[in-house]
Parts: sequence; structure tokens; C-alpha cells
Amino acid sequence: MMIKVVSFDIGGTLLKDVKDNNYSIKDLASLINKPYEEVKIVYKDVFQKSMGTLEELVNNFCLKLNIEVTKEIKDFIQNKYQDSNDIKMNNKDIELIKYLKEHNYKVILFSNSCVLQKSSIPKEVIDICDGIFYSYELGYTKSDKKIYQIIENKLNCLPEEFLHIGDNLHSDYLMPIQNGWHALYYGEINDKEIDNILELEEIKDYLKKD
Repeated sequence: MMIKVVSFDIGGTLLKDVKDNNYSIKDLASLINKPYEEVKIVYKDVFQKSMGTLEELVNNFCLKLNIEVTKEIKDFIQNKYQDSNDIKMNNKDIELIKYLKEHNYKVILFSNSCVLQKSSIPKEVIDICDGIFYSYELGYTKSDKKIYQIIENKLNCLPEEFLHIGDNLHSDYLMPIQNGWHALYYGEINDKEIDNILELEEIKDYLKKD
């Protein structure tokens, strides 16, 4: 392999304290009394693949599910995202990104995210990144092949030249691999078939094998 681009998930990876705090899609499905799988599909289409204000997104979400817009739903969505500005990157991970840039890797941030979730990635990181890709801006999530093609074209790199790191087994590991990228799962797992790391610093050792 010949890695040229190192891609980082944001929430749960670079911003490690991001949690649902009882505001998961399952909690939302319970609130509106709809099947989880149905709510999950509509939630991703509306909140992760489109732009808009809180009111616009909630209205579209309820319209697609054929349910009434309620204060409870608006409050749920608002509360889910309102604390995102409080999460900060730690200095060790900032230094890691600087290290990667100094060693001639392109660095990108790649996130399934909502426009309502304000990122607190520091300016010094934003300024040196080669691209920041949010699903809501591109209209696709990490489950869609098209988003990988968009990023590959923007970076002018082949799929096998990308390494993605993130904490979601499906969207940050299995899907990138399925689309031809290399990937590292960031977290503990018992499956020896899955390449994982427990600290982002371990990326350095992985890249030395390249």
C-alpha cells in the first residue's frame, strides 16, 4: 500500500467526548412511536444529508414520516446538538496532525454530521487540513459510494491511497474498506480480522509499515 491521505472522523474520534446523551435515533423513534429502521433512514436523509435551520429540518423530517411537528421533537433535536461547542480537541491529537503534515501526508476530516452540530475543531487544524468533508454539505453519508468518489476527485488520489480512522465500526471501517480505502477502527474490539487502534498516536506505527 501507499498511503497519501489520512482521513479522520470528527465526533467520537478527534472530538472524543461526543455522546448521544439519551438523544440517540432509538430514543427519537421511541418518542415519536415509529419503527427504528424507518426513523433511522429518514433521520439520515434529513439531518445528515441536507442543509437548513432547526425548524426547516424538523419540518422536513416530520413531513417525510407523516407525523405532526411538536415541541417535543424540536426540543429533542435542539438538545441533541446544543452542547457540541463544548467539546475540544486535545493537544496530543493536534500535534499528530501537524506531524502527518510535516511528513508529507495530506490530512482531511470526514464526518457524517448535521449542520446544527457546530464543530470545535481549532483554527490551527482547519488551516492545515487539505479538506473538511461534511455529509450535510455533500448530500451523501459514508454509506454512499458517491461521497468517496467526490473526495477522491477533490484530492486527486486513488482509493487505495486513503487511510480513514474513526470510532464507528460500520461507517468508519467497513464502508471505507468496501469502497477501496484502507481503514483503522478506533476502539476496542475482539475480532482479530479488524485492524484497530486504541490511541491515535498508533497511526504513526501503522504508516511506517507502508
